[in-house]
Amino acid sequence: MEPGDIIQRFLGMWRDPLGQMKSLRESGERPVAFFCSYTPEEIIHAAGLTPVRLMGAERNISSADAHLQAYCCSVARTDLDLALEGELDFLEGAVFVQTCDTMMRLSDIWRVNTSFPFHGDLVLPIRMGEEKALPFLIEEIKSFKKNLEEFLGEEIPEENIRESVSIYNRNRRLLEEVYRTRREFPGSLDGVEGTACAVAGFWMRREEHNRMLEELLEKLKEIERKDHSATPLFISGSVCTTPDIFELARELEADFLDDDLCCGHRYIEGEVEEGLSDWAEALAKRLCLRINCPAKHSLTQNRGDYLVERARRCGAQGLVFFLQNFCEPYLFDHPWLKSKLGEEGIPSLLLESELQSFSRGQLRTRLQAFLETLRGV
Repeated sequence: MEPGDIIQRFLGMWRDPLGQMKSLRESGERPVAFFCSYTPEEIIHAAGLTPVRLMGAERNISSADAHLQAYCCSVARTDLDLALEGELDFLEGAVFVQTCDTMMRLSDIWRVNTSFPFHGDLVLPIRMGEEKALPFLIEEIKSFKKNLEEFLGEEIPEENIRESVSIYNRNRRLLEEVYRTRREFPGSLDGVEGTACAVAGFWMRREEHNRMLEELLEKLKEIERKDHSATPLFISGSVCTTPDIFELARELEADFLDDDLCCGHRYIEGEVEEGLSDWAEALAKRLCLRINCPAKHSLTQNRGDYLVERARRCGAQGLVFFLQNFCEPYLFDHPWLKSKLGEEGIPSLLLESELQSFSRGQLRTRLQAFLETLRGV
Protein backbone atom coordinates (compact mmCIF):
# COMPACT_ATOMS: atom_id res chain seq x y z
CA MET A 1 0.00 0.00 0.00
CA GLU A 2 1.35 3.44 -0.92
CA PRO A 3 1.85 6.08 1.83
CA GLY A 4 -0.96 8.23 0.41
CA ASP A 5 -3.36 5.27 0.51
CA ILE A 6 -2.54 4.52 4.14
CA ILE A 7 -2.99 8.15 5.14
CA GLN A 8 -6.29 8.38 3.27
CA ARG A 9 -7.54 5.31 5.08
CA PHE A 10 -6.58 6.87 8.41
CA LEU A 11 -8.30 10.14 7.43
CA GLY A 12 -11.41 8.22 6.41
CA MET A 13 -11.63 6.74 9.91
CA TRP A 14 -11.24 10.18 11.49
CA ARG A 15 -14.07 11.55 9.35
CA ASP A 16 -16.36 8.55 9.97
CA PRO A 17 -15.34 6.80 13.20
CA LEU A 18 -18.87 5.48 13.74
CA GLY A 19 -18.79 3.61 10.44
CA GLN A 20 -15.37 2.19 11.29
CA MET A 21 -16.53 1.03 14.72
CA LYS A 22 -19.57 -0.67 13.22
CA SER A 23 -17.32 -2.49 10.76
CA LEU A 24 -15.30 -3.85 13.70
CA ARG A 25 -18.42 -5.51 15.09
CA GLU A 26 -19.34 -6.84 11.67
CA SER A 27 -15.89 -8.43 11.39
CA GLY A 28 -16.32 -10.26 14.68
CA GLU A 29 -14.68 -7.83 17.14
CA ARG A 30 -16.32 -6.86 20.44
CA PRO A 31 -15.88 -3.07 20.78
CA VAL A 32 -15.85 -1.43 24.22
CA ALA A 33 -16.02 2.36 24.24
CA PHE A 34 -13.82 4.65 26.30
CA PHE A 35 -13.76 8.44 26.52
CA CYS A 36 -10.51 9.31 28.29
CA SER A 37 -6.80 8.76 27.67
CA TYR A 38 -6.41 7.60 31.29
CA THR A 39 -8.32 4.40 30.43
CA PRO A 40 -6.14 1.26 30.94
CA GLU A 41 -6.82 -0.02 27.44
CA GLU A 42 -4.27 -2.81 27.77
CA ILE A 43 -6.61 -4.67 30.16
CA ILE A 44 -9.55 -4.40 27.76
CA HIS A 45 -7.35 -5.55 24.90
CA ALA A 46 -5.98 -8.46 26.97
CA ALA A 47 -9.57 -9.57 27.62
CA GLY A 48 -10.08 -10.12 23.88
CA LEU A 49 -12.21 -6.99 23.53
CA THR A 50 -11.42 -4.02 21.26
CA PRO A 51 -11.16 -0.58 22.90
CA VAL A 52 -12.66 2.20 20.75
CA ARG A 53 -12.74 5.87 21.63
CA LEU A 54 -15.80 8.11 21.55
CA MET A 55 -14.91 11.78 20.94
CA GLY A 56 -18.28 13.33 20.20
CA ALA A 57 -19.97 13.96 16.85
CA GLU A 58 -21.19 16.92 14.83
CA ARG A 59 -24.95 16.42 15.28
CA ASN A 60 -28.08 18.02 16.64
CA ILE A 61 -29.18 16.74 20.04
CA SER A 62 -32.37 14.66 20.07
CA SER A 63 -32.43 12.88 23.44
CA ALA A 64 -29.42 13.83 25.56
CA ASP A 65 -30.74 17.26 26.60
CA ALA A 66 -33.24 15.51 28.85
CA HIS A 67 -30.29 14.28 30.92
CA LEU A 68 -27.41 16.75 30.52
CA GLN A 69 -27.70 20.53 30.72
CA ALA A 70 -26.95 22.58 27.62
CA TYR A 71 -23.86 24.03 29.32
CA CYS A 72 -22.21 20.60 29.58
CA CYS A 73 -19.55 19.95 26.96
CA SER A 74 -20.76 18.88 23.54
CA VAL A 75 -18.51 15.79 23.49
CA ALA A 76 -20.40 14.23 26.41
CA ARG A 77 -23.79 15.38 25.13
CA THR A 78 -23.37 14.08 21.58
CA ASP A 79 -21.91 10.75 22.72
CA LEU A 80 -24.84 10.28 25.11
CA ASP A 81 -27.24 11.21 22.32
CA LEU A 82 -25.71 8.56 20.05
CA ALA A 83 -26.23 5.96 22.78
CA LEU A 84 -29.80 6.98 23.58
CA GLU A 85 -30.73 7.00 19.89
CA GLY A 86 -29.45 3.43 19.46
CA GLU A 87 -26.56 4.39 17.19
CA LEU A 88 -24.02 2.70 19.47
CA ASP A 89 -25.83 -0.60 19.89
CA PHE A 90 -22.85 -2.44 18.39
CA LEU A 91 -20.86 -1.77 21.59
CA GLU A 92 -20.34 -4.31 24.36
CA GLY A 93 -20.30 -1.42 26.79
CA ALA A 94 -18.31 1.60 27.92
CA VAL A 95 -15.62 2.58 30.41
CA PHE A 96 -15.81 5.85 32.34
CA VAL A 97 -12.82 7.50 33.99
CA GLN A 98 -13.68 10.06 36.64
CA THR A 99 -11.99 13.22 35.46
CA CYS A 100 -14.26 16.27 35.08
CA ASP A 101 -17.70 16.76 36.67
CA THR A 102 -19.52 16.13 33.39
CA MET A 103 -17.84 12.77 32.78
CA MET A 104 -18.50 11.65 36.35
CA ARG A 105 -22.19 12.39 35.97
CA LEU A 106 -22.28 10.90 32.48
CA SER A 107 -21.32 7.51 33.91
CA ASP A 108 -24.38 7.40 36.17
CA ILE A 109 -26.71 8.70 33.45
CA TRP A 110 -25.35 6.16 30.95
CA ARG A 111 -25.75 3.26 33.39
CA VAL A 112 -29.36 4.12 34.26
CA ASN A 113 -30.61 5.01 30.78
CA THR A 114 -28.84 2.52 28.49
CA SER A 115 -28.72 -1.27 28.46
CA PHE A 116 -25.21 -2.15 27.32
CA PRO A 117 -23.93 -5.45 28.76
CA PHE A 118 -20.80 -3.94 30.36
CA HIS A 119 -20.28 -0.76 32.36
CA GLY A 120 -16.88 0.09 33.85
CA ASP A 121 -15.69 2.89 36.12
CA LEU A 122 -12.19 3.97 37.11
CA VAL A 123 -11.68 6.55 39.86
CA LEU A 124 -8.47 8.57 39.59
CA PRO A 125 -6.61 10.41 42.36
CA ILE A 126 -7.19 14.15 42.12
CA ARG A 127 -3.58 15.00 42.95
CA MET A 128 -1.56 12.63 40.81
CA GLY A 129 1.83 13.68 42.21
CA GLU A 130 1.20 12.85 45.86
CA GLU A 131 2.71 9.83 47.58
CA LYS A 132 -0.61 8.07 48.08
CA ALA A 133 -1.73 8.50 44.47
CA LEU A 134 0.17 5.50 43.08
CA PRO A 135 -1.10 2.80 45.50
CA PHE A 136 -4.63 4.19 45.15
CA LEU A 137 -4.45 3.97 41.37
CA ILE A 138 -2.96 0.47 41.49
CA GLU A 139 -5.96 -0.76 43.48
CA GLU A 140 -8.38 0.99 41.11
CA ILE A 141 -6.76 -0.71 38.11
CA LYS A 142 -6.98 -4.12 39.80
CA SER A 143 -10.61 -3.45 40.66
CA PHE A 144 -11.30 -2.52 37.03
CA LYS A 145 -9.75 -5.83 35.89
CA LYS A 146 -11.93 -7.74 38.38
CA ASN A 147 -15.04 -5.94 37.12
CA LEU A 148 -14.19 -6.89 33.55
CA GLU A 149 -13.54 -10.51 34.56
CA GLU A 150 -16.97 -10.69 36.25
CA PHE A 151 -18.54 -9.51 33.00
CA LEU A 152 -16.60 -12.06 30.93
CA GLY A 153 -17.09 -14.90 33.39
CA GLU A 154 -13.41 -15.80 33.25
CA GLU A 155 -10.04 -14.59 34.47
CA ILE A 156 -7.83 -12.38 32.30
CA PRO A 157 -4.39 -14.09 32.36
CA GLU A 158 -1.51 -11.86 33.40
CA GLU A 159 0.49 -13.06 30.39
CA ASN A 160 -2.26 -11.62 28.17
CA ILE A 161 -1.90 -8.26 29.89
CA ARG A 162 1.87 -8.30 29.45
CA GLU A 163 1.45 -9.12 25.77
CA SER A 164 -1.04 -6.28 25.36
CA VAL A 165 1.34 -3.91 27.16
CA SER A 166 4.04 -4.85 24.65
CA ILE A 167 1.67 -4.23 21.71
CA TYR A 168 0.61 -0.82 23.07
CA ASN A 169 4.18 0.19 23.85
CA ARG A 170 5.11 -0.68 20.28
CA ASN A 171 2.25 1.52 19.11
CA ARG A 172 3.49 4.43 21.22
CA ARG A 173 7.02 4.09 19.85
CA LEU A 174 5.75 4.03 16.27
CA LEU A 175 3.60 7.11 16.84
CA GLU A 176 6.52 8.89 18.51
CA GLU A 177 8.40 8.28 15.27
CA VAL A 178 5.45 9.70 13.32
CA TYR A 179 5.61 12.81 15.52
CA ARG A 180 9.37 13.07 15.09
CA THR A 181 8.98 12.83 11.31
CA ARG A 182 6.21 15.42 11.33
CA ARG A 183 8.25 17.76 13.53
CA GLU A 184 11.70 17.40 11.94
CA PHE A 185 10.72 16.67 8.32
CA PRO A 186 7.43 18.54 7.78
CA GLY A 187 7.63 17.93 4.06
CA SER A 188 7.00 14.24 4.75
CA LEU A 189 3.87 14.56 6.91
CA ASP A 190 1.80 17.63 7.66
CA GLY A 191 -0.42 18.15 10.69
CA VAL A 192 -3.55 16.67 9.13
CA GLU A 193 -1.74 13.52 8.02
CA GLY A 194 0.30 13.06 11.19
CA THR A 195 -2.67 13.48 13.53
CA ALA A 196 -4.77 11.12 11.38
CA CYS A 197 -2.06 8.49 11.93
CA ALA A 198 -2.54 8.87 15.69
CA VAL A 199 -6.32 9.03 16.00
CA ALA A 200 -7.00 6.16 13.58
CA GLY A 201 -5.68 3.80 16.25
CA PHE A 202 -8.75 4.57 18.35
CA TRP A 203 -10.90 2.61 15.94
CA MET A 204 -8.69 -0.33 14.96
CA ARG A 205 -7.20 -3.42 16.54
CA ARG A 206 -3.86 -2.14 17.76
CA GLU A 207 -1.98 -4.94 16.01
CA GLU A 208 -3.33 -3.80 12.63
CA HIS A 209 -2.57 -0.18 13.45
CA ASN A 210 1.02 -1.14 14.25
CA ARG A 211 1.42 -2.97 10.95
CA MET A 212 0.12 0.00 8.97
CA LEU A 213 2.32 2.47 10.84
CA GLU A 214 5.39 0.30 10.26
CA GLU A 215 4.63 0.14 6.54
CA LEU A 216 3.99 3.89 6.35
CA LEU A 217 7.18 4.86 8.19
CA GLU A 218 9.28 2.55 6.07
CA LYS A 219 7.91 3.95 2.83
CA LEU A 220 8.22 7.57 3.97
CA LYS A 221 12.00 7.05 3.95
CA GLU A 222 11.85 6.37 0.22
CA ILE A 223 9.77 9.30 -1.01
CA GLU A 224 10.96 12.78 -1.86
CA ARG A 225 9.95 15.36 0.70
CA LYS A 226 7.64 18.13 -0.44
CA ASP A 227 8.56 21.80 -0.16
CA HIS A 228 7.16 23.04 3.14
CA SER A 229 7.09 26.76 3.80
CA ALA A 230 3.97 26.85 5.99
CA THR A 231 3.92 28.95 9.18
CA PRO A 232 4.78 26.52 12.01
CA LEU A 233 2.26 26.30 14.85
CA PHE A 234 1.68 24.21 17.98
CA ILE A 235 -1.82 23.11 19.09
CA SER A 236 -2.99 22.27 22.61
CA GLY A 237 -6.37 21.10 23.88
CA SER A 238 -8.65 18.15 24.46
CA VAL A 239 -10.04 16.26 21.46
CA CYS A 240 -10.45 17.07 17.78
CA THR A 241 -13.55 15.24 16.64
CA THR A 242 -12.84 16.09 13.00
CA PRO A 243 -9.72 17.18 11.06
CA ASP A 244 -11.25 20.62 10.35
CA ILE A 245 -8.87 22.74 12.43
CA PHE A 246 -5.86 21.08 10.79
CA GLU A 247 -7.35 21.49 7.34
CA LEU A 248 -8.05 25.16 8.05
CA ALA A 249 -4.41 25.67 8.96
CA ARG A 250 -3.36 23.99 5.72
CA GLU A 251 -5.71 26.26 3.71
CA LEU A 252 -4.11 29.28 5.38
CA GLU A 253 -0.56 28.06 4.61
CA ALA A 254 0.17 27.13 8.21
CA ASP A 255 0.82 23.78 9.83
CA PHE A 256 0.64 22.27 13.32
CA LEU A 257 4.01 20.56 13.63
CA ASP A 258 3.30 19.17 17.10
CA ASP A 259 0.55 19.06 19.69
CA ASP A 260 -0.51 18.63 23.28
CA LEU A 261 -3.89 17.07 22.55
CA CYS A 262 -5.77 14.50 24.59
CA CYS A 263 -6.28 12.62 21.30
CA GLY A 264 -2.72 13.32 20.14
CA HIS A 265 0.70 13.33 21.76
CA ARG A 266 -0.57 13.40 25.35
CA TYR A 267 -2.38 10.13 24.64
CA ILE A 268 0.81 8.29 23.62
CA GLU A 269 3.23 9.93 26.03
CA GLY A 270 5.33 7.54 28.10
CA GLU A 271 5.56 3.75 28.02
CA VAL A 272 4.47 1.08 30.46
CA GLU A 273 7.55 -0.43 32.10
CA GLU A 274 7.69 -4.04 30.95
CA GLY A 275 10.21 -5.31 33.52
CA LEU A 276 8.05 -4.84 36.62
CA SER A 277 6.66 -7.96 38.27
CA ASP A 278 3.42 -6.15 39.17
CA TRP A 279 1.57 -5.36 35.91
CA ALA A 280 -0.91 -3.08 37.74
CA GLU A 281 1.92 -1.00 39.20
CA ALA A 282 3.47 -0.68 35.74
CA LEU A 283 0.19 0.59 34.23
CA ALA A 284 -0.40 2.94 37.17
CA LYS A 285 3.10 4.41 37.00
CA ARG A 286 2.68 5.44 33.38
CA LEU A 287 -0.62 7.17 34.12
CA CYS A 288 0.85 8.95 37.16
CA LEU A 289 4.09 10.08 35.52
CA ARG A 290 2.87 11.34 32.15
CA ILE A 291 1.88 14.97 31.73
CA ASN A 292 -1.52 15.49 33.29
CA CYS A 293 -4.64 16.80 31.62
CA PRO A 294 -6.09 19.94 33.25
CA ALA A 295 -8.73 17.84 35.03
CA LYS A 296 -5.97 16.49 37.29
CA HIS A 297 -3.52 18.25 39.59
CA SER A 298 0.13 17.27 39.83
CA LEU A 299 2.86 18.25 42.25
CA THR A 300 5.56 17.21 39.80
CA GLN A 301 4.50 18.73 36.48
CA ASN A 302 4.22 22.29 35.31
CA ARG A 303 2.05 22.52 32.20
CA GLY A 304 3.26 26.01 31.38
CA ASP A 305 6.92 25.00 31.21
CA TYR A 306 5.93 21.85 29.34
CA LEU A 307 4.05 23.76 26.63
CA VAL A 308 6.85 26.29 26.24
CA GLU A 309 9.43 23.53 25.79
CA ARG A 310 7.29 21.57 23.31
CA ALA A 311 6.40 24.65 21.25
CA ARG A 312 10.03 25.72 21.04
CA ARG A 313 11.20 22.23 20.14
CA CYS A 314 9.15 22.21 16.95
CA GLY A 315 9.98 25.84 16.11
CA ALA A 316 6.38 27.05 16.46
CA GLN A 317 5.80 30.75 15.88
CA GLY A 318 2.54 30.61 17.81
CA LEU A 319 0.34 28.29 19.90
CA VAL A 320 -3.37 27.60 19.37
CA PHE A 321 -5.57 26.41 22.22
CA PHE A 322 -8.41 24.41 20.65
CA LEU A 323 -11.07 23.68 23.27
CA GLN A 324 -14.64 22.48 23.48
CA ASN A 325 -17.14 25.05 24.78
CA PHE A 326 -17.86 24.65 28.50
CA CYS A 327 -14.76 22.50 29.08
CA GLU A 328 -14.10 24.09 32.44
CA PRO A 329 -10.80 22.40 33.46
CA TYR A 330 -9.12 23.60 30.25
CA LEU A 331 -10.73 27.04 30.40
CA PHE A 332 -9.70 27.54 34.04
CA ASP A 333 -6.08 26.87 33.07
CA HIS A 334 -6.07 29.09 29.99
CA PRO A 335 -5.50 32.58 31.52
CA TRP A 336 -2.39 31.45 33.42
CA LEU A 337 -1.02 29.47 30.47
CA LYS A 338 -1.59 32.40 28.11
CA SER A 339 0.29 34.67 30.50
CA LYS A 340 3.13 32.17 30.85
CA LEU A 341 3.47 31.80 27.08
CA GLY A 342 3.40 35.58 26.68
CA GLU A 343 6.26 35.96 29.16
CA GLU A 344 8.25 33.51 27.05
CA GLY A 345 7.50 35.39 23.83
CA ILE A 346 5.10 32.81 22.39
CA PRO A 347 1.86 34.33 21.01
CA SER A 348 -1.29 32.27 21.57
CA LEU A 349 -4.86 32.09 20.32
CA LEU A 350 -7.91 30.52 22.01
CA LEU A 351 -10.43 28.82 19.72
CA GLU A 352 -13.57 27.15 21.07
CA SER A 353 -15.79 24.68 19.23
CA GLU A 354 -19.37 23.54 19.70
CA LEU A 355 -20.27 20.25 18.01
CA GLN A 356 -23.97 21.13 17.72
CA SER A 357 -23.22 24.33 15.82
CA PHE A 358 -19.73 23.96 14.40
CA SER A 359 -18.73 27.26 12.79
CA ARG A 360 -15.92 26.51 10.36
CA GLY A 361 -16.05 29.99 8.85
CA GLN A 362 -15.67 31.74 12.18
CA LEU A 363 -12.75 29.53 13.19
CA ARG A 364 -11.09 30.22 9.84
CA THR A 365 -11.45 33.98 10.23
CA ARG A 366 -9.94 34.03 13.71
CA LEU A 367 -7.08 31.71 12.76
CA GLN A 368 -6.37 33.82 9.67
CA ALA A 369 -6.21 37.00 11.78
CA PHE A 370 -3.81 35.29 14.21
CA LEU A 371 -1.56 34.17 11.36
CA GLU A 372 -1.53 37.66 9.84
CA THR A 373 -0.35 39.00 13.19
CA LEU A 374 2.44 36.40 13.34
CA ARG A 375 3.49 37.22 9.78
CA GLY A 376 3.38 40.96 10.36
CA VAL A 377 0.79 41.50 7.64
